[in-house]
Amino acid sequence: MDVALLKGTASLYLIATGMFIIYVLLLKDFLSRAAPLILLAGFLLHTVALALQISQNGFPAVTELHEALSVYSWVIVGVYLLVQLKYRLTILGCFVAPLAFLMSLAGIAFGAGAGELPPGLKTYWLPVHVTLAFLGNAVFALAFAVSVMYLVQESRLKSKRTKALNQPLPPLERLDRLNYIFLVWGFPLMTLGILTGSLWAGVHWGDYWSWEPRQISSAITWLVYGSLLQGRVAAGWRGRRAAFLTILGFVVWFGYFLWGDALFPSRHAGRFE
Repeated sequence: MDVALLKGTASLYLIATGMFIIYVLLLKDFLSRAAPLILLAGFLLHTVALALQISQNGFPAVTELHEALSVYSWVIVGVYLLVQLKYRLTILGCFVAPLAFLMSLAGIAFGAGAGELPPGLKTYWLPVHVTLAFLGNAVFALAFAVSVMYLVQESRLKSKRTKALNQPLPPLERLDRLNYIFLVWGFPLMTLGILTGSLWAGVHWGDYWSWEPRQISSAITWLVYGSLLQGRVAAGWRGRRAAFLTILGFVVWFGYFLWGDALFPSRHAGRFE
């Protein structure tokens, strides 16, 4: 992947981070418009870098952690920009922009080159499975952010810190509603990501489910989100309980995404024999 383009992308994500923070502090309208635009510029540059990498190598580079971090940060920013168009939730950028910057920076620090793709991955299953899985987890990243904001806002309301209430956090009802919307979108995408991964494994390696650590962690996350969605629909779960379960699901998934493959070598960690 072109290092210069990635460095430019990371720089724009960093500038966007600063503008989102200043927006929270000063609450100026022009910052609420400018910060997402800077993030959009970073996203477009990131898109060019990824497109060039795919055109040069013939496949999306996602087999190494630094490659996956770069692609995942691109997906999160893209999903956020779509959410911003519909819901105008500028403060969500305070979570997305620094996360995208840190992930793209890690992608540069640990190497920007794409390695040789193992033979078992040279198939259309790779983009299908990765796209669905990353989209689902990007939506859950936003659900995690609105859940954290929900708990912060609830704490402020209970403590009656009037100065803090002037900060641009949305009302609790809106945050809880967004949590539900993200859950409704993210859960089917995650389910399809797991199903396509299992079908791919069955077609190419002969076993649909091999109890790999990554599969187990994905199943745990799927059960957490599935239970939460069922609880919200059937039992009226909402508010603090929904926020905590959303945070738990994302922590389990993201924690394994960062460190799981290093601790438990498996097919997802590069062992495709």
